[in-house]
Amino acid sequence: MKKFAKAVVFCLLLALLLALFNRILMPDTDFSADERGGVLDGADYMVVGTSNVFYNVNPLVIWNETGFTGYNVSSEQAPLIISYYELKNEFRKRVPKVVFLDCGAFEYNYGTPSFNQLSLDKMPFNFSKLELIAKLGEDDENNQIKERNEYSKLNYLIPLYKFHERWKEIFSGTLKSRYHSKYEHTFMGYVAEKSNYVYEKDYKWLPTLEEFGGTWLTEISDLNKEYLEKIRSLCEDNGAELVLIKTPSKGWILEMHDAVTEYAKEIGLPFFDMNTEEALDKIGIDENKDFADSSSHFNIYGAEKVSRYLAQYMKQYPTMNDRRGKKDPLETSWNQMYQEYLEYRET
Repeated sequence: MKKFAKAVVFCLLLALLLALFNRILMPDTDFSADERGGVLDGADYMVVGTSNVFYNVNPLVIWNETGFTGYNVSSEQAPLIISYYELKNEFRKRVPKVVFLDCGAFEYNYGTPSFNQLSLDKMPFNFSKLELIAKLGEDDENNQIKERNEYSKLNYLIPLYKFHERWKEIFSGTLKSRYHSKYEHTFMGYVAEKSNYVYEKDYKWLPTLEEFGGTWLTEISDLNKEYLEKIRSLCEDNGAELVLIKTPSKGWILEMHDAVTEYAKEIGLPFFDMNTEEALDKIGIDENKDFADSSSHFNIYGAEKVSRYLAQYMKQYPTMNDRRGKKDPLETSWNQMYQEYLEYRET
């Protein structure tokens, strides 16, 4: 009996040490929404998707325009399967009135292990995470599903296995800097970036795949249809309305715009694409001042324009409530966060 008790204690101590070293050595990639003071109690909306969400949608600007409360749940190049499990985790905490799903993930299937690692590292360890790890595959160079997996899922399960060599960076002072500086200024899941990038090549909006180049999918794959239906069912079961959107992106191709438009009509979901000529005219993107990098991520000035336009679209959903003018703690907190954003913007 004593030997059994010692074995149990040893296993618990080992698990605690592994958890501690995981915490220390994993890059800091968490830019989730600030939940202080119940600011997301009864949240009106959630925006889910890839980096085109966390760089392009600013919930504090939406608050200032509409009084709606909400936040982003997104990860770099997150495939739809990951967005589904992120949504499941969020619904355990709260269910917003409307979920806006950015369709950028439709251009690939499982994505790439390196970016998926960043997504999984932020997830709580639970049965949903284990299920996701078991189901994740890998895309080939054409964003199609590989016939066999050529990577180890052990990295997803135990991040320490992937990052164990980072202990050397403790002594160089760069342990947390690999990703942390990139996400240092975040607001409700929005990453505020002041960089300015001007394209040397003239990339048109909504190009065909031939015009754009690359190897993106041109129609919605069976895998993405499966997980879109899972997301839809998850929202319906929890009383949330699902809306498909696409933030402006020079990497969003005409074939996928047409495919999503047609499929959304077929299954009865709204689709709000901000890449049409009409939408872009109203947004007023300045291609010389509003981009942060070559990946169609906007800086704070471009993101403000996109967020204001999205805010106007949100007003058509009657379940969302303007919380301004109530003079309650929630309004005070959101106004304070907006002022913090403005202070960063002006520095």
